[in-house]
Amino acid sequence: MQKKWKWSLTAAAALILIAVGLNWIYNMISRAEWTVQRAAVATAYEKTALTKVKIVEPFTSDKSYTVITGEDKLGQPLYVWISSEGELRSELAANGVAGEAMAEKVKARQPTAEILRVIPGIQNDKPIWEVFYTYTPEGQKQEQHFYDYYQFNDGTLIDTWRLTIQ
Repeated sequence: MQKKWKWSLTAAAALILIAVGLNWIYNMISRAEWTVQRAAVATAYEKTALTKVKIVEPFTSDKSYTVITGEDKLGQPLYVWISSEGELRSELAANGVAGEAMAEKVKARQPTAEILRVIPGIQNDKPIWEVFYTYTPEGQKQEQHFYDYYQFNDGTLIDTWRLTIQ
């Protein structure tokens, strides 16, 4: 009985050490991105009408951006893009089509699509919507991944990219 108790205690201690170690590794890897995001939010608060942050996420196109979704002082939804070079742009959500509408456009084109992410971005210095989704094309066996790009202001389809595994 004494051996079982010692073995259980040793196993529990090992699991705790592994969990703490994995948490430390995750924090070390993520620290740089969190620092970039915190700096972008501080800049957005300082230089735009942003007063409340809801989502902060990265977007990469021709440049890397930190995209901040939030609200202005009137409670209106607002998007702020800050490039890795410090360029800043903001748009009221009312000036464009809603992200949900872009997801619906994809579903209208591809009813079996599974929408994985919808994010406002900047491409060629213009605001756009990026919709990332998967579906299995007719006659295919394997699910494929796609990016659709839409104009932010009117929801016009710009391009579709299909990801392939080569």
